[in-house]
Order: sequence, then C-alpha cells, then structure tokens
Amino acid sequence: MPPRRVKLVHTSDVHLDGRFSSEAPDGFRNPAERAFAAVVDVALEEAADLLLIAGDLFDNNRVREEDFAFVAAQLARVACPVIALPGNHDVHDGQSVWRRITALDAANHVHLLLDVAGASIEFPELGVTAWGRAMEAHTPENEPLDGTPVRRQGVWNIGLAHGLVVEERAGIGSSQITRREIRDSGFDYLALGHVHVWSDMSEGPTTAFYPGSPVAGYASDPGGHVAIATLCPQQGVGVSRRLVDAREAEAPRAVGFL
Repeated sequence: MPPRRVKLVHTSDVHLDGRFSSEAPDGFRNPAERAFAAVVDVALEEAADLLLIAGDLFDNNRVREEDFAFVAAQLARVACPVIALPGNHDVHDGQSVWRRITALDAANHVHLLLDVAGASIEFPELGVTAWGRAMEAHTPENEPLDGTPVRRQGVWNIGLAHGLVVEERAGIGSSQITRREIRDSGFDYLALGHVHVWSDMSEGPTTAFYPGSPVAGYASDPGGHVAIATLCPQQGVGVSRRLVDAREAEAPRAVGFL
C-alpha cells in the first residue's frame, strides 16, 4: 500500500503562444496566459504535491523566448514538483521547443519527460513513481502508452499520456490510446491530454481523465477546468474539477486538438 495521501493538479492543452495576443484581464497578453496562471493558483491553493502538464503547453515549436520566460515565472511560484510532457503541438522532434528551454533548467523542481522511448521519475518523499513517453511525431504509428513499466508495489503509479482514447486502434487516427491499454497500464492515475473538454476515461483499476484545456474558449463544450486528483491509501483515487476560466469577453483563436 502506498505510504501517504498525495494530491495532484493536472492540466493540459494550454497552447501558449505570445505571438497571438488579444486583450485579457489582469495584464496578461492573451487568455492562454491568464488560464495557465490560474492553474498555478489552483496548485498553490490546493497545496498540491505534484503539478502535471500532459502535453501542448506550447501551441507550436516556434514560440518566442517571452513565452519561455512566462512559463518559468509561473512555475517559479509553485512549491511542488512539476512534470511536463510534450504533446502533438509541441512534439519533441528535431525542432522541438523543449530543446530551446533554458529558463527552466535551473528550476530543479521542474521535470521534463523527453524520452521518446518512455521514462520514469521517482519521488520517494511522496511515494510516487511517474512515467511518460514523449511524442516525437503525431502519427498513426505513435502509441502513447507503448512501453509502460511494470507496476511497482508500495508506491503510487502515475502515468502521463497525450493522445486520443479509442475503443480499438483502427483507421488512420494518430496517437491513439485504447481503453484496454488504460485498463492494463498499471497506473493508479493516468493524466491525459489532447482532448479539450473534461472527460472521464477511467477503465478497470486505472483512474484516467482529460481535464480539457484550461482556456474556456478552446473547448467546443463549456471548458476552462483543471483536474484535482486525490490519491488516498484508504479510499483510493478521487477526482474533482475546478473552473479556472469562464470569462468569454473575447474568444481566443480556435485551436485544433486532433
């Protein structure tokens, strides 16, 4: 049994890109900046043990240095460890935005999952092991849960994956995750990214959620949420959501998620 209760704050699909500016309250350059700052506020208010970013923090691999500086400044406010995984908009290829990041290098609480074969990060003080597989290309051949590690006993097993959950892998869809793969993954909590609306994708013993984009205007249905997962040795895994962006004075530009 894991040794302690752990609280996670989970977000994805922020799609930061300061080149596309529009008016946003509180001095932010655009709604995506405002929403990401609100996610950090939630992590602080909830006294989170981990902040998970499950892909598409950046909208593309051409963002400006100011966007890195904004992310670094926001994450510097976070007291807990942060885990970030590339998605299909910020894929970890030869031109990867993640290869350009220097502002986060000095932040020893920020952990980037950049191994395209998959890698684990251990947090012994929390009783947590976290795994994720960086996306090198958003193609039908990319399987986000390929190579998941054997489940470890006595710790919380957490996964991060960016892709589309399907019943069965078929057709030409890219970065597909099957429900069977979720069920058999061995994760206590699977932090999903790619879909912009809140969705429960839990299967069998694995609790899995899309938090949706924290930017309300990036969702076809009412969006703007962040997921809060509480992992308790006695009661198991519970998930709730908090609204971080419901203002729609000016809708941001549309962002595709497939």
